[in-house]
Amino acid sequence: MKTVCALALSAYLAGSIGVQAQNATSQDAILAMGAYVPTDDMPSSEQFYRTLFDRQPVIQLDDFIAFDIAEGWFAIVSRERYAPDAVPGTGAVPYLQSGNLVTLQARIAQAGGTVPEIIEEPGIHLLKISDPNGQSIEFFMLTSR
Repeated sequence: MKTVCALALSAYLAGSIGVQAQNATSQDAILAMGAYVPTDDMPSSEQFYRTLFDRQPVIQLDDFIAFDIAEGWFAIVSRERYAPDAVPGTGAVPYLQSGNLVTLQARIAQAGGTVPEIIEEPGIHLLKISDPNGQSIEFFMLTSR
C-alpha cells in the first residue's frame, strides 16, 4: 500500500511541477508555498486538521499528510522521520489567511481544541491556536478598518 501511495505522490508531484514549470519565468523561480508541522501522533493530528480545514488531504501516507491550502500544501509529518530534532511547538509559525475566523473557532471547538478569542487590531483580526502537539498556528483576516 505504501508503494502505491508513493507512486501516486510521485505522479501528482510530477504533474504539478510540470504545469508550474511551464508557467514560471527565469525571474519567478519560487513556484509554491507550503508549511509542515511535525507530530508524534499522526491519527490525532490528521483528525484535528481535517476538522479545522474542513477538507480531505490531497496526499495521505503513513508519515506524511498534506492538505491543499491556497494552492500550497499544509502538511503533517512524522517528527521521528522528518524532524527528529524538532521540539514540539517551537518551529516556524504557519500564518494563513481566512475569510471567517468565527467559523474557524467553531471548527477548533469541534476538533476538541482550546478556543481562543479573536484579536482585533486596526486592519487585521488574528486567531492564534495551538494544535494537539502544541504547534502554534495563526489565522488572519483583513478588515476594512
